[in-house]
Amino acid sequence: MTAWQAQPSTGGLPLIRRDADAPPAVRLRPPAAVRRAGEQSAVARAAVALGVAGLPILRPTVPGNLGPADGAIFLGIAGSLFWLGASRQVLRGAYIVPVALAAVGGLLAGLFGTQPSQALLAVVQDVYLALWAMACVNLSRRADAAGFMVRAWCASACAWGVLLFVAVGRTALSASGGDTRLSFTSDTNGAGLYFVLSIFVIAAARYPRRRGWRASAMAFLLVDTVLTGSLGALSGLFAGLAVSVSLAVLARRGPAPAVALVITLAFATASGVLYAQQYRVVQAAHVSSNPLLRNSLGRGAQSSDERAQLTRETLGLVRRTDLIGSGPNTTKQLLRDQQAPYTKQAHNDWIAALVERGALGLLGLVVLTVEVGRRAVSVRDVGRLQDAYAEVLPAAHYLAGGLATVFVFSLSHEVLHDRTAWTLLGLIAAFALFGSRQTSPAGGDKSCAQS
Repeated sequence: MTAWQAQPSTGGLPLIRRDADAPPAVRLRPPAAVRRAGEQSAVARAAVALGVAGLPILRPTVPGNLGPADGAIFLGIAGSLFWLGASRQVLRGAYIVPVALAAVGGLLAGLFGTQPSQALLAVVQDVYLALWAMACVNLSRRADAAGFMVRAWCASACAWGVLLFVAVGRTALSASGGDTRLSFTSDTNGAGLYFVLSIFVIAAARYPRRRGWRASAMAFLLVDTVLTGSLGALSGLFAGLAVSVSLAVLARRGPAPAVALVITLAFATASGVLYAQQYRVVQAAHVSSNPLLRNSLGRGAQSSDERAQLTRETLGLVRRTDLIGSGPNTTKQLLRDQQAPYTKQAHNDWIAALVERGALGLLGLVVLTVEVGRRAVSVRDVGRLQDAYAEVLPAAHYLAGGLATVFVFSLSHEVLHDRTAWTLLGLIAAFALFGSRQTSPAGGDKSCAQS
């Protein structure tokens, strides 16, 4: 990867230059340089931590699908850019190629499509989320900074889990009818994904340190996940746990026990599905008097039928569109124009990429998956991390479980514009770039002090 140098401009924002073209750093005495770097780093850390803490707060919304969380994320991006420019750090990028492919595919499809404004908005969202992931990456170039961001996620998730259960969950549990799904975000499925990914981050960091506090926080988050009624989040949770446990066995016992465990889990899953079909568990939950059970497991058959119908309809659009695509966020309108019985967005990242962004969009998603998988391999085991970063994530295999959750979720929902998912991707890229034992010393943090 070509290294680029972030330099402060006259307006305070960093300019991106090659290292060879960058002017020498301002010479400061070591105490003054260290003090200034520490102050700038603290401000940037606080800004990014604020963005992480505000991830689940998406209401009220304004045009562009922006919410309170985006205000905090904007501060995090601005804080990181200011710190990079002022301290003359080497700007490290992540996921640039796949984001560029998806953006170009979206622009071309929008240019030849019927809704160019929607395409432009989607591309702006692509760049915005990529910048947020890069902010998380560059602020984590030191182990203490990475630990600060991880602890901010864990602490805020614990607080939100308890607070939202007290505010909404108790009412849902005691309700005798109606829909028990939470309504504090614009999307109950997005809320479920946030809760599940937070569980995996807490498990990976083992924070809070006290086991009782940690178990209680994860229990609140699990209950909140169930209350959202998101079957995609619950399915992702089980898939992520299976991947996490398998990787832990692989690291400790070797490949043979890990393969045996995977086979056992596969047979157990198949047996569970057959049992549910034979004894009509989902149908019984659908007519249950318990609204919590009815609005979660009881929706399984209906949700499965709707997803199958929507998949058939959107796959039919592939044959009607060319390799350029129809344009981002146009699936629902295309289905409405064809008077399809179920008019929704694609609810599948892979189909949406092909239909809306064409071959370039699908290629970008494939490249993103490969890059994320390559980085996850570097951090799938705590033994692959440097000692300082291993203290931050003593159970790093749970991050890979979080990725499995995102992948499973992407098969039934569009997750590429989810803020929490991109925060996880940024965290994984940071540990792969700066925390892996394969990382060269030059890849870490560089002081701005000059003797």
